[in-house]
Amino acid sequence: MLQFNNKNNCNYFVSSLVYSNIASLLAKYDELIAFISCNNPSFVLLAETWLSPSIPDSFVSVPNFTLFRSDRINRLGGGVCIYVSDQILSEFSVTPINVNTFGIDSLFLKVSDKNVTFVLGCVYRPPRPVLLADDNNLFSSLSQLAFTHNKFFVFGDFNMPDIAWLLNMSQHFSPSSQLLIDLLVNSNLNQLVNEPTRYRLNQRPSTLDLILTSDDTSLANLNYLNPFGKSDHVTLKLDLQLCFVARSKTVTLQKRIVDFKKADEYLSTVDWATLLNHPSVDTNWESFKNHLKLATDKYSYTITYKASSSKPWIDNKILKLIKKKRSLWRTFKRSGKEDDYKVHRAFSNRVSSIIKDVKHKYEKSIADQKNPKKFYSYIRNKLSGPVRKPQVKDATGHIIEDDCVTANIFAETFAQSFTIEPDADIPNLLTTHNFDCLSGICFSYDLIKDKLHKLDTTKSPGPDGISAKILKECGSSLARPLCMLMKQSFRSGRLPNDWKTATITPVFKKGDKFNAANYRPISLTSAVVKLMECIIYDQLVAFLTAHQVIPREQHGFTPGKSIATNLLCCLDNWTRELDSGGSVDIAYFDFSKAFDRVPKRRLLLKLRHYGIQDSLLRWIESFLSDRIFKVKVGDMFSSPFPVLSGVPQGSVLGPLLFLAYVSDIKDCLISPWAMYADDLKIYNICSNYEVLTKDIATIYNWSLKWLLPINADKCNILYLGSDNPKQTYYINGTELTKCVSLSDMGVIVTSTLTWSEHITKVVKKANKILYLLGKTFAKADVNTVTKLYKTYVRPILEYANCVWVPTLQRDINLLESVQRRATRIPYGQVRPSYPDRLNLMKLPSLADRRVRGDMLTTFQAFTNISSPIRHLFPVNIDGRTRGHRFKLEKDNFRTSIRQTFVTNRVFTEWNALPPEVVESASVPRFKVNYDTFRNRR
Repeated sequence: MLQFNNKNNCNYFVSSLVYSNIASLLAKYDELIAFISCNNPSFVLLAETWLSPSIPDSFVSVPNFTLFRSDRINRLGGGVCIYVSDQILSEFSVTPINVNTFGIDSLFLKVSDKNVTFVLGCVYRPPRPVLLADDNNLFSSLSQLAFTHNKFFVFGDFNMPDIAWLLNMSQHFSPSSQLLIDLLVNSNLNQLVNEPTRYRLNQRPSTLDLILTSDDTSLANLNYLNPFGKSDHVTLKLDLQLCFVARSKTVTLQKRIVDFKKADEYLSTVDWATLLNHPSVDTNWESFKNHLKLATDKYSYTITYKASSSKPWIDNKILKLIKKKRSLWRTFKRSGKEDDYKVHRAFSNRVSSIIKDVKHKYEKSIADQKNPKKFYSYIRNKLSGPVRKPQVKDATGHIIEDDCVTANIFAETFAQSFTIEPDADIPNLLTTHNFDCLSGICFSYDLIKDKLHKLDTTKSPGPDGISAKILKECGSSLARPLCMLMKQSFRSGRLPNDWKTATITPVFKKGDKFNAANYRPISLTSAVVKLMECIIYDQLVAFLTAHQVIPREQHGFTPGKSIATNLLCCLDNWTRELDSGGSVDIAYFDFSKAFDRVPKRRLLLKLRHYGIQDSLLRWIESFLSDRIFKVKVGDMFSSPFPVLSGVPQGSVLGPLLFLAYVSDIKDCLISPWAMYADDLKIYNICSNYEVLTKDIATIYNWSLKWLLPINADKCNILYLGSDNPKQTYYINGTELTKCVSLSDMGVIVTSTLTWSEHITKVVKKANKILYLLGKTFAKADVNTVTKLYKTYVRPILEYANCVWVPTLQRDINLLESVQRRATRIPYGQVRPSYPDRLNLMKLPSLADRRVRGDMLTTFQAFTNISSPIRHLFPVNIDGRTRGHRFKLEKDNFRTSIRQTFVTNRVFTEWNALPPEVVESASVPRFKVNYDTFRNRR
């Protein structure tokens, strides 16, 4: 299968690859021919060909394919080969890459045209005897190839059965296997095979054949097919999907320049009271939009300029300098005079210096702005990343090139998530009605002006085209008309259509790039209505919290709570139980498309029950009603589709409304539980099997009653404790999947509550971002690299780090190795020592950062009176203690699991802090005081 297009902006290359350990190509030649005829792959990669130089290509040739082979010399067996279809050769240049992997059979091909380049490799590593030095040489070569080529795909039989790829990757391995694990952790390579690939009679199935790649998003639809002949290795078949942008060397761009000061002055002269006096909020909104557009059009102009397509810092001025440099070179070539050469050389040096300075300023601007969009856009531009414009296949398997058709397919796919609420009576709630009510919202000029000045100008505009930039820069003049519009909308219970329309951009997740179901809908809504939502949110969340509508076990989207507080509250219970010799069973639930499926009538019933009344309830009802969305692909939009259910994606109020909808779960459960938005887990202590079984059934019945379906196949059970009986649990007859580890909101929780697997995961993720930094900012200065590291790499290493802690020296070293590697980037090969680099870049060690994070968590628990983790830090009330008044009481423990929990971890360090640090007035002040105290020590 081959689909290839490089016309217009629809650029893609899709081909089928097949790999297998064939164990004698000559013996299975006829089967290979038959397989290729049926499956029509573009590439066939084979290990253990058992060919020798004495066997000519003609003996194993395949019609319409060209054979590349690497035979084992002087020994029997082994050998690898790659068949490349002639259709590929007609479009691409295919060149073998000379890589010395002594003792291990390998073959690498570079496939390229003017738009895209990738490397295919096939490896056979014999089970024995392989020297550790040879393995180290192989993996070093793979790492170098992956760093040199952005798209690198290697298939092979690595003969490492001791690695259980679906289990804990932090376990102990053989020295050679550990080298492979280290390669995957410390490079940008990923391993994709997660099922057994060899089946031998009377032996346990094992995963020997692997796929290593630097771009896992370009491989999809992996299938495990029957072996060839009597081979005991399966055949792997998958699709290679490359999307790219065919660019000229320069592009023509347009930029709109707005004089915000003059626009603000003009808008301040508008008589808004007269202009917005129509009884219809829709009419007034159109008048507001028109005058805002008039102001921006009147005091703006558009400039057209040329820039480099691959180097965005090279603008029209520099392009003219480059053109002049070429002209001077032609002058020298015509005359041959030394003076002309000197003129050219001097001008060339000047241009090079200018380009270097401009590039430095561009990269510095990325670091200073801390704008993720600009950062990742620059990386995609530099590394030729995937095209931002998605495409899908039609029913015949061909890729659609009409953007409008593609947009409608995406819209139809996203619309399938909605729930059609039946007309039957709505169920009753178990709790008593809240007689306190919230019906009015204050929309004051000062409040709106303050919100306008805090807008994030990097956010994209919604369907109305009004950007956050114009709202912020002209906030003083726009606050009053916006106040009038919001008050009118709230009083009338009506919203303009622009406020109820969303533009959706499909963003690829993983899997088949041409399957619409593998994309996540990202909604863009009006910046103005989001501003109004912010004001309503502040007063609504305060009301719901004060009346305990949102349970304390819900940690999502509420002030003072987070993923970290969710996990800390659970781990406190779990570690205490394990410390006392008990066991815990934890059931994790997966609600299917929960935010999209919330039924409107049931939601409004619950809001009314909780005390949301009159104007506020009418406005929320209008906010949820008659909503539409359009999907944008390229410059084309889909037809408008109605939003039949759910809380609005991309809105401010949506998450809070969802929390209100699921809040009555607290009235159904007996077991302890915790929730973050729609992530729910319940657990028993002392192996209370009957209670947990009953609660699992209760959750399922609740989901049916309130139309939030549970995906039983994705619900899991995790067992804690060495003596855990590991009872089996069911949900609607489906057995919950038993796990030894799983990701709990981004933190890997294992059955032993140790953190090596999580540390391996975050180091791998951080190294991947660090790889991108090294490739794209290799010559950036120290300050730029430091800012980029702090913004994009270190947060990955410190995500929820008050929850987990490295206890093994290898894990401590593994975490620190990321920062070691980051500090090398601006210095190159000749660099200071690591401690000196830390001083020069003003970076503390990660161990010191973890202690600081623990202290900050403890401080926040004490200073926030409503903190959900305040009870974890009991104060020693013994009057004999010296120092500050928040000294912690010692917690007894018997196991290392409890010893390393945060309450015991912080005991000595927290109690040793001076009062001026502990009693800081705010979190920022605490950070300053703590850092000052640490520097004095």
